[in-house]
Amino acid sequence: MRRSAMMILVLTLATPAWGFDSQEYYNKKCKVCHTLNGVAGPKAKVGGPLDGVGSKRDAAWLRSYLTDPKSVMPDAKMKKIKMTPEQLDAMVQFMSDQK
Repeated sequence: MRRSAMMILVLTLATPAWGFDSQEYYNKKCKVCHTLNGVAGPKAKVGGPLDGVGSKRDAAWLRSYLTDPKSVMPDAKMKKIKMTPEQLDAMVQFMSDQK
């Protein structure tokens, strides 16, 4: 196998099928203001804990909140997040899995 073909194979196996890692996205964009599984970001008191959010909110609510937080919680401190539809699907699933 040629080296370039081997690299493509390795990258394909290491990357989620949709090319978006929701855990990595959470770590980069959300963790700053939230706590998840006991791990708090530096401003965790602003956003609060997300433990159990998947048991408290359904996918439709999460989708609405992630798209436009103030549409479902007028006093929300979180700003709108720009995501592709695929990224939004992945983040809704990631949050839904937090039970």
